[in-house]
This record gives sequence, C-alpha cells and structure tokens, in this order.
Amino acid sequence: MRNLKTIENRVLAVLKEHPEARNDDMKLYLLISKACIYDTYGIADFSFEDVMSNYKAYGIPCFESIRRTRQKIQAKYPELGCSPEVRRARHKMQRVYSDYAKS
Repeated sequence: MRNLKTIENRVLAVLKEHPEARNDDMKLYLLISKACIYDTYGIADFSFEDVMSNYKAYGIPCFESIRRTRQKIQAKYPELGCSPEVRRARHKMQRVYSDYAKS
C-alpha cells in the first residue's frame, strides 16, 4: 500500500460503497484495514491489537495517508463528501488546531 494511487483507489471504493465512512475517519480506517487484511491474508476477523501491531505486514496504510486521501477525494467528488454537520465540525476543529499551533 505504499503506492498512493493504490490508497486512493481503495479509499474511493470504500467511500462509494459505505456512505457512513464519509463522516467518520475511524470508520473509514476500519473498512480500509478490513479490506487490506482480507486481500493480504484472507482474514475477516481480527483484533485492534493485531491491527495496530501488524499494520505494515497487513499492508495497511497509515491513518494520516488515508485521511489526506479522503480529503483529496471529497474535494474532487463533492457527492462523496461528508454531511453538512460534520463539515462544520471539521472546519471548527481546523480553527481550533490552528490556534493551538500558533500558541
């Protein structure tokens, strides 16, 4: 999953198939993790500890890569965007983090 185009294709597929993942990055990460683990090892059940300990072996990209890819896709395909409520909350948190970084 080091290839950013591969990450983009996988995130795009999940956003199209699972609308709930558009509003929740953790849900998106879970679905990406499941797909990677299943594609790599054919395993459908796994523990949180297993994923966190073995994400590289499973071919799961880092959380930040998935989040940034989601942002890029949602900018390109507004129909795959989050709900207005989530959009407002994300913008608010962006300002909060910006203020935090400046202090």
